[in-house]
Order: sequence, then structure tokens, then C-alpha cells
Amino acid sequence: MKSYSTSEIEALKQADLKYYLHPTSSIVNLKAKGPKIITGGRGCTVTDIQGKDYIDATASLWYCSIGHGRSEIADVAHQQITSLESFHSFNEYSNVPAIKLAEKVSSLVPVKNARLFFTSGGSESNDTIFKLARLYWYCKGIDSKDIIITRNKTYSGVSCGALCSTRLPKFHEGFAPLLPGFEQIDTPHCYHCPWDKEYPGCGLECALALEEKIKALGAENVAAFIAEPIMGTGGVIIPPPGYYQKIRAICDSYDILFIADEVINAFGRTGLMFGIEHWEGVRPDFMTIAKAISSGYVQLGAVALSEDIFEVLKTQDKIMHGYTYSGAPLACAVGLKNLEIIERENLTANSEAMGKRLLRGFTDLDHELIGEIRGKGLMVGVELVKDRGTREKFETPLAPKVVDIAYEKGVITRPLINDVLQFSPPLTISESEIDEIVRVVHESINEAK
Repeated sequence: MKSYSTSEIEALKQADLKYYLHPTSSIVNLKAKGPKIITGGRGCTVTDIQGKDYIDATASLWYCSIGHGRSEIADVAHQQITSLESFHSFNEYSNVPAIKLAEKVSSLVPVKNARLFFTSGGSESNDTIFKLARLYWYCKGIDSKDIIITRNKTYSGVSCGALCSTRLPKFHEGFAPLLPGFEQIDTPHCYHCPWDKEYPGCGLECALALEEKIKALGAENVAAFIAEPIMGTGGVIIPPPGYYQKIRAICDSYDILFIADEVINAFGRTGLMFGIEHWEGVRPDFMTIAKAISSGYVQLGAVALSEDIFEVLKTQDKIMHGYTYSGAPLACAVGLKNLEIIERENLTANSEAMGKRLLRGFTDLDHELIGEIRGKGLMVGVELVKDRGTREKFETPLAPKVVDIAYEKGVITRPLINDVLQFSPPLTISESEIDEIVRVVHESINEAK
């Protein structure tokens, strides 16, 4: 790994401030503190430009499931680049990695005889799914079914289409008007139940809200319902048992398509191969995936659609939708090797085991400022509160301060809305690294309060 002199580091920081517009970053903090420049990574650790190591407790943005610096991925990428680095899939062209990855993912997803469409990431995948859902009804001669129902606190991405499904207000600010055709229902979160009820006596009011919304809009106007099985950026929110079984039944009853947004959940993150599998027997019509399909080594995403959906869409002969890098050989070759590693090293099982250890570690702290600890596998949220008994929140969220202190102590985590700390380390993480995360976060909360 290259080392940098003090002058080189300062020059790079100044160049960053002068030329680089960061995604979803505080311009004020960048100006005050400068960028945090990461130059290396190995396993669950990343290294900054000054040579300091950090446990990556977020797998970057949820995605680096196999850990950083895997030479197997580099070898596959080199082989593919020197044989066929890229070629498009328009006009009936194909390539071997895309075919093999489509076959592999189809064999894994809980979507009936799935066909795969490849993208470059989650936003593109969700944009694609909204278009295909509407096209499906158009092909069936029902041109009125346009509305996509989403949920409060959903994150579907930030491209123009995906942003309309995203229901985190800060992401909308200044970008209006949004595209029409999107509606929302409330979030299925028992800790902050919008209906002030308690499970199981609630009768799954959170799921019945979908039926009420469909009736209000008219089923003839609703194309699909989209849901992250376990909500990510909205605060790591896990719906109660029975929720998706009820959702699936409602969708079937009103002839509505069900989209499972597995961009964060898929490929072992939740301790099962897919998040929706925590609700037994539920099969979506569409599934959107990204992130762990390549562990971020190359940009890649996908849409899985059922055979029944495809049989309707193919009446169009040519579907006028596609991206320049759909099915890119390099990305698909990397994706194949990445999925091979996840299966070979049984990382889904490690995710389940280490996730339980992480949850237990935070629970055993019994900290007065920790309200709810929630998660499945290595997808964990820790909600901070001013008063655990009343669930009163801090006037100024504490999580950002905790994150800054933890960073100085060598652990990278992230603040989510509603004062939640995000933990989603690589699925390769060890017991000792889990314990270090808990220790550092405990110290950081104490210092931040």
C-alpha cells in the first residue's frame, strides 16, 4: 500500500475540496474537517491515507459482504478484462458471464422461474421495476394501473424514478416536483406503532393499511406495492411475524404486483439468503437486488421477474428499456465469483451467528440511552433515546456525535434517521471484531451523552 507524505495528503485534501462534489455528505463538515480519505482495505478493516486502521462496521454502504481486498476477485476481473472487458446486450447480443450469472441468480431467488435483467445498482434496479410493473399491465390491456404504493421511511434510491418511492423527506427537499403515480402507507414498526397498538393483538393493522390504501385509490389504478423486507436506511425496521403473508394475500386479492426490494437484504445480509425468506412461503412477483451481488467490487444490480410476468411482457417483442452497462461482462464475472465465495464460505450462516453475537453484545450493555436494538443477521440498528422508559428522543440527535467519536476510536458506523446507529459489517467478520465494535460503541455513547 502506497504511503503518502504530509504535503501529499494536504494537497489531496485541498484538491478534494476544490474539485469533488460528494454524494450525501455535509459540505460544512468537509470544509471544517476535510475529507476522510480511505486508501486501502483488507477483510473487515479499511485504512485511511495516514495509515490508521478502522473496522468497517457498515461494509461501506451495506455492500462489501465478502470483505475488502479479495485476490480471487482481482484475478477474475483481470481474466475478464483481458478477454472481453465490455460489450453491450442490446440488439440480441449477449456474453458468457451475463448468461451464467442470470442462471445462477435465478436458481437462488424466491421468484418463480425468474428472468434476470442487469443494472449498475439499486436505483437503476428500482427504476426498472417501476417501468416493468406498469408495462406489465399495459401489455394486459389495463392502461390505468399506474400507481406504485410504497411505505413511509422507505429508501428506494435517488434517481428520478426511485426517488419517488423513497419516503425520507430530506431526500426530496429541493428536488420537487416529483414524478406522479406514487402513494405511501405507514411503516410496520412495532416500537413506534403508527396505530398505537401492540403485536399480536393489533391484527396486523400495518398490513391492512395496504388494503385500505388500495380501496381508496381503486384497485384498477394500482400497479404494485414495493417493500424492503427489512427496511435499511429508514432505520433497520423489521415488520412483525405474519406481515408479508398478509401483504401477499392482499396483493393477490386485488390483483396487485408485489415487489421485494432486496437491494440491501439479499445474499446473506439478514442471516438468510434473502430477507423475504424470514416470512415463510412468501414469493414476490419482482425482486430488486444490488450491493452484495458483487460486494461492490464492480457496480452491479439486477431485477428478477417471475416467469408469469415475462410471459406477458414478451408480447411486446422488444422492451424499450436498457442501460449501457446492462449485463456488462466484467461486472457479471465478478458477481459470479462473489456469489461463489458467499456460498463456499457459508457466509450466510456466519452472518446469522455474528449477528446474534452483535445483538447480544448491545443487549448485555443494558445502556440507559439505548431504546430498541433490532436486526436480523448482520443488519442491525441501535436506536438511541433520551429516556428509555418514555422513549423520548434527544432534541438534537446523538447518533452523529457517537459516529464521530467511534471513528476516532477506529470503528466506522453510520447514523440513520430517528437517531439510529447502523451496523452491517462484512459477512466475514469475526467474534473478536464484533466484540470490539460493541466495546467502542459503548465508550462512544458514554462520551457523547
